[in-house]
Amino acid sequence: MKRKWLIGILAVVGLAVLAQGGQKPQARFASLGGEGLKGSAVLVTLPSGEHWAFVQLEGLKPGSGSYANHIHFNDAGDANCKAQNGNKIVPLTNLVADANGKAVAYTLITADKVAAYPKGTTYFNVHANSPQAVGPSIACGDVSAVGD
Repeated sequence: MKRKWLIGILAVVGLAVLAQGGQKPQARFASLGGEGLKGSAVLVTLPSGEHWAFVQLEGLKPGSGSYANHIHFNDAGDANCKAQNGNKIVPLTNLVADANGKAVAYTLITADKVAAYPKGTTYFNVHANSPQAVGPSIACGDVSAVGD
């Protein structure tokens, strides 16, 4: 499943390169994990300044609803999952668990919403949906650069 996911994302990135006149987008990746949960996230930054975020997670309770997820960062540039110290966020489209406990979401982050990807380290964080709509972290993954 993970391989098909990445192949699909790479195909979309290839089309983006052609649409951008040959300029190369940058890709970043995060392996998501939590108690009984696993997934991945890919962030593509286009030369235009737009960002495409793709997040997939499995192991959720089937049909359990919507889960908020974000890219977290901070002014110090040292945000990471272990510390959960990303007090600033880039909001992403909610994940919605299907009948098999899997969820996939895509978010277009326009250039006017994020002029540039935050400096330093960042992480993807998926939040519990109870008791609050945006509860504590249930899955997290530190972002690493993949390259052009």
